[in-house]
Amino acid sequence: MIRFLCLFLFLALPLKAEEFPALYAVTGVAADDVLNIRARPDARSPIIGSLAPDATGVEVIATRGNWALVNSEEGSGYASMRFLAREPGPAWNVLQSPLTCLGTEPFWSLEIDPQRGITRFLTPDDQAPASQPITDLWPAKPWARSAAVGLADGMAVLTGAECSDGMSDRSYGIAVDIFRTGPAGGDRLSGCCLLAQP
Repeated sequence: MIRFLCLFLFLALPLKAEEFPALYAVTGVAADDVLNIRARPDARSPIIGSLAPDATGVEVIATRGNWALVNSEEGSGYASMRFLAREPGPAWNVLQSPLTCLGTEPFWSLEIDPQRGITRFLTPDDQAPASQPITDLWPAKPWARSAAVGLADGMAVLTGAECSDGMSDRSYGIAVDIFRTGPAGGDRLSGCCLLAQP
């Protein structure tokens, strides 16, 4: 009876889902070979790119069965999860690792470095933008999956979601809304973030 009760409790507990995006390393690929990136999650699908046999920091945006959605050049495709191993480290929304966020209309980027406690906001007009301190961090919680970063002039709200920059065929796994304050009034920017540095 006790065994049955323990088994029931184990099966009733929800399993911890893998948090995406996450960084992976290529594994199990011969030194003289590559890991193919395919147009669709299918071994017969056309090859659109490849990963080196020792590649690390490969950002997996999401999974489709046994396939990982990854970026290759200016597009995204699928690599076999069989040859990818998750790199150690906390989930992105714990806000312990760097993120790079990008947006268009106008073009901008926001670098967030929680380890150093700084951010850098860049536009094409910036010659040498200064680093600004992170004023606060709100990591995700089990009941609230979004995270937020306090900026010197506002806040960035980060949500795990498939995201498009509207300009390329690349995929992103984090959507961002930035709310900035200023003497001329508030400004809201929306874009996408990545873990792998551009």
